[in-house]
Amino acid sequence: MRPLALTHESTGALRNTGRGLLAAAFAIVATTTAPALGAQVLSGTVRDSASQQPLPNTRVLALDAAGRSTASVMTDAQGRFRISPWTSRAAARTGTVRIRALRMGFRPHELTVNRAAAAAPFDVPLVPFPIVLEEFQAMAASCPKRADRAPALALLRQVRQALFATVLARSQSSGTMTRLLYDRDVENRSGRVLRQSVWTKVTSATTEPFTAARSATLFNRQGFVRDSLGAHRYIGPDAETLIDDAFASRYCVRLAGPDRERPGVVGLGFEPVEREDGRIDMVGTVWIDTLSRVLQDLSFRYVGLDRQTSALQPEGRLSFRELPNGVVIIDQWSLRLSGAQSGGGIPEIGGEIARASWPDGSGWRASLGSARLHVVDSQGRPASAAAVQLVDTDYQIRIDTTGIAQLNDLLPGPYTATVRDPRLVALGLPARTATLRFVAARDSTKEALLEVETADDVVRRRCGADVPTANRAWVLGRVVTADGQPVKDARWTIRDDFGSTLVEDGKVDADGLFQWCRLPMNARVNVDVWRDARRTSTSRIVMEPLTTLHFVLPQ
Repeated sequence: MRPLALTHESTGALRNTGRGLLAAAFAIVATTTAPALGAQVLSGTVRDSASQQPLPNTRVLALDAAGRSTASVMTDAQGRFRISPWTSRAAARTGTVRIRALRMGFRPHELTVNRAAAAAPFDVPLVPFPIVLEEFQAMAASCPKRADRAPALALLRQVRQALFATVLARSQSSGTMTRLLYDRDVENRSGRVLRQSVWTKVTSATTEPFTAARSATLFNRQGFVRDSLGAHRYIGPDAETLIDDAFASRYCVRLAGPDRERPGVVGLGFEPVEREDGRIDMVGTVWIDTLSRVLQDLSFRYVGLDRQTSALQPEGRLSFRELPNGVVIIDQWSLRLSGAQSGGGIPEIGGEIARASWPDGSGWRASLGSARLHVVDSQGRPASAAAVQLVDTDYQIRIDTTGIAQLNDLLPGPYTATVRDPRLVALGLPARTATLRFVAARDSTKEALLEVETADDVVRRRCGADVPTANRAWVLGRVVTADGQPVKDARWTIRDDFGSTLVEDGKVDADGLFQWCRLPMNARVNVDVWRDARRTSTSRIVMEPLTTLHFVLPQ
């Protein structure tokens, strides 16, 4: 069996985590308000007929005489829309147009609008109805006859309608999203995160932060796997896949049994009409909240795998979230190998949207964890020059003047924070690193006090009683070779801006270090470093109590 692991695929490119080539791609769908159109537009508000509340994220279409869509938009956060329906010759000639409004959990509503009477905005009422009542004939003919066929087809219509709305709105506008991608091991029974690597990716002004690598037609012809360089890459479904007629013609749907962990939720299961040898396919369930009339999540697993790969039990999940402005996104997604458990837990990759914003000023922020670290030096003073790094992540932040480091947007799970003074790192000096291990939790802030060795601490030990004053500063320098090794026999000289010698023929120690503890504050000095005939120099204005200098002598 070829080894399998998990990697990410985003906008067609795979991130290789070094653990194999099994990959998943998920669609993150983003919507926003409909753009303002030109002259001769219809405008109005779609409302719930029972509560009179506006309905955001509702699809509004202009239809020709044959029922074909000639224009379509989405309502904004206040249920408002603007559409230009007079593009067809028939509508322009007759002066009338049919408008249709569609939203999940509501009966579609059509009305005929006269151009002469459409100068003022008007209301479009939608009647709510139980989400699984009406039959919808859109299933492969070879699907078995089931007692729940009618409600399953009605639910399928609602799911497709909701997904179509997200795809339409995504094409109309773009947003900026901050994604947190992860590679982790989780405990089988509890789902507790045992280990994780996290990195951040920001997509700016994009309509497709994530996309599946294949069209629905290719999915149906080739399945949900492809072979690249002899390695399986498993791909998850996106919105376009699920609403495409090619998908509907290949899959049968049924009502899923009740789930005790999902009260008030209805499940629509789907599976392929028939299995084909050598074809990797999916079996899954879309879960819909019947009270809020929104998609909740989708879970799926792969079928048609070889015996050894099947033992790894690859399965995935993605969750939907409707935001206050009516935007629907997939806010979390994951793919795991449930059968690959070892001492390190079950491998899983995935991601989560941390923040999202749109040009109209609307935005959203996920419920994540944070850490607030108070970092001090050996004297208990704020270590404002230090920086915090979370191991195996791209989280890094400089500490502010009060010694505080605030880390936000932390995915739940374990982290190791290390604190170093970057001035010592730049000099290549070994120093005591402050380390903190903690577990981040949603809506929770980890508070901790850390003491770190700073460059000031190093110089303070070396200078002894010659502490800096308002008129005195320190210089800490190091002399190394091109490969970072200390030059133990190097010499150094410091002259002021007038050429007067402050230090002549000074020596470095075994680590290539030297210091000067009595330098006038804000003085311009010239520092020369040499060994034999090899020499280097620098000019520096000392603006701070401590200035660090790094010299590389040529070989």
